[in-house]
Order: sequence, then structure tokens, then C-alpha cells
Amino acid sequence: MRLWNLMFYFAMGIAAPYFPVVLEESGLTPSQIGLAFTISNISSGFSSYYIGRLSDRVGRLKILLSSTILTAISYLLLAVKLNPYLTVLLFALLMVGLGSANTVVTAYSIDSLERAGISRGSGFGSIRIGGSIGWIPGTFLGGALVSLFGLRSIFLLAPLVIGLSVLTFYRLGEDRVSKKRDSEDVSPLSLLRGAPGVLLLTMTLAFVANSSIMSFLSLHMINTLGASPLEVSTAFALMGLTEIPAMVYLGKLSDRVGRRPVLLLCLSAFPLRLAISGLSPDRYVVILAQSLNSFTFGGLYVVSIAYASELVPERMRGAYMGLYGATFSAGGVIGGYLWGSIAEATSYASMFQYSALFSLIPVALTGIALRKQRREVYSAPVAP
Repeated sequence: MRLWNLMFYFAMGIAAPYFPVVLEESGLTPSQIGLAFTISNISSGFSSYYIGRLSDRVGRLKILLSSTILTAISYLLLAVKLNPYLTVLLFALLMVGLGSANTVVTAYSIDSLERAGISRGSGFGSIRIGGSIGWIPGTFLGGALVSLFGLRSIFLLAPLVIGLSVLTFYRLGEDRVSKKRDSEDVSPLSLLRGAPGVLLLTMTLAFVANSSIMSFLSLHMINTLGASPLEVSTAFALMGLTEIPAMVYLGKLSDRVGRRPVLLLCLSAFPLRLAISGLSPDRYVVILAQSLNSFTFGGLYVVSIAYASELVPERMRGAYMGLYGATFSAGGVIGGYLWGSIAEATSYASMFQYSALFSLIPVALTGIALRKQRREVYSAPVAP
């Protein structure tokens, strides 16, 4: 699974920093780029939930194979310069493939860790660092390809890498227990109550803030700060580099001190990262600020996945991971158009400052939940 993550995110590193640039090149304005991310994230959100449910019934690996192939085909089609409408359609198809594959691979990884008796915090972190290791050289290679051969060249290499990742399935297996899952219908509403619902809300708000980085950082660096494609790639590579130790050590820390305190720590880095990205006129300072991705994605993702896996039983895990995957999409749906509209009305720099203020909301929500949890612990009766 670590190898699959490495290859999958290597391909993403090649292409993802230039998604908004491709949309801009096709003739879209900043608000229209935000709308394109909104459309693609709605598609990805719905597919993530239903694909997750399907994997609960028929097994993870068949669905993972199909999603991986869909992703490779979508990358390849984006190598062709098309009109804006077809470009947005293909981008939405790509996001469906990416979201579905990530949902299923997460559920499969947690299943495997549970059966092996390995801690979910450190265990999932050790699997997911494969993605960060792949992302780093991918971003540099993507920047070099764009500089040497043009923007569309990255969409010729990415599908080749994704296609090769299918070979890792040879080393994977699924036992009878994971294949023959309870076919009981799972209602989304049953997964939105109590602690599972609070976690989904918190992550949705966090990914609304994060969408300002993923959707518009490259455009801000190029159009506002005069950065080169290689400097853009450096910023995105730094994100992946700093994720690696965070995924392992923050996952281990959450095994010891609990998930919520570490989630609060990770979320608290959002306002700082976004404020620096918007306020600094120095592109090198903005690049360095992306090292805070170690907290705002690396630690946040691993610890929240470990926490999510503890909130629901295995027979509902695919569906819940699908809803978790939909938080990425919902964050993109809200944030894509919101931040794009603000950037168009003001500037990219101002947009990042507004997103920094917004990111205080999930920090406050997690702080309140943690305080309530501690109050309940202290007020619990002590057994004689």
C-alpha cells in the first residue's frame, strides 16, 4: 500500500500544482476557475460516498482497480487542448477518480492495520508517507516538464505512472471477511450524528480553508509574486517533504495523548500559514510558509483518519470514509467559488487573508469539543 501511494501521489505531484493553470489557459476567469473546482468537487463528493458503500459490499480491491484506471484515462484526456466546457468536464471526471481511489485505499489500509493489530495512528501514517515521498519528486519533475515542453506534457507522463501503479495490486489480497461484508443498508444520517458528525463538520471547514491554497496558491505565486514554474513546484514539493515526519510522529503522538488534542494543534497552524501566504510580498517567504502543511495536512489527515476509523464499525467504514472523502469535496465546493470570487473582487493576497480568518472557525470548534470531552472525563463517577 505504501508503494501504491508513492506512485499515485507521484503522478498527482506532477500535475496537481497546474490544475488551476490549465483551467486559466482554457479561458476561465478566477471565479470561473473556482466554479470549476466546485463542480468537480460536487462530483467527487457524491462518488466518494457511494463508491465507499459499494466497497463495503463487494470488496475494496475491485473498486480500487476501477478507480485507478479511470484516473489514468482522465489524466491522458487532459493532455488534449479542448474548449473550456470539455476541460471542466474532464477535470470533474479526474476528481471523481482521485476521490474514489483515495476513499477505497484508506478503508483498505485501515482494515489491514486492524487485522494486523497495528496502531492506527502510527500505522496509517507509515503507509501514507509513501504518498508524500512520491509527491516531492513529482512536483519537481512537473515543473521541469512545464518549463521544457509546455503545460500539456505533464498529462502524458501522469497517466503512465498511474497505470503502472496497478502492478502493485499483485502484492495485495483480501480475505473472506473483508469481501463478505454486511450488506445492511447504511443511512448517511446515521453517520452524521454525534462525534462522527462533528468530525466531518470540522474537516469540511478545514478543507474550505485549505482549498484556497490548493486552488489558488500557484496563480498567486505566478501572477502576484512573479514566481517561475520551478518555484511553484518547490512550494508544493516542500508541502510533501514536511508531511513525511509529521505523518509518522504526529500519528504516534495521537496514539499516546489522544486524537483531539493533536487535531487542535494541527488546525491551529492554518491561520498562520494562510496569513503569511497573503501578507508576505516575498515569494521565498511564501514558499517557506508551505512547510506548515506538515500540520495542516500531514498530521491533520493521518490523525483525523485514525480518529474516524475508531468512530464507526468496519461494516460501515467504507461509507464513512466516503463521507470523509466528501469533506475534501465539500471544502472545495464552498471554498473554490468563495475564494475565487473574493480573489476576483479584491486580489489573491487579500483572499488569503480572508481565508486565514475563516480558518479560526474549525480551531474554535475543535477546542470546544476537546473542552467538553475533558469536562465529561473529570465529571465521570469514579468506581469504588
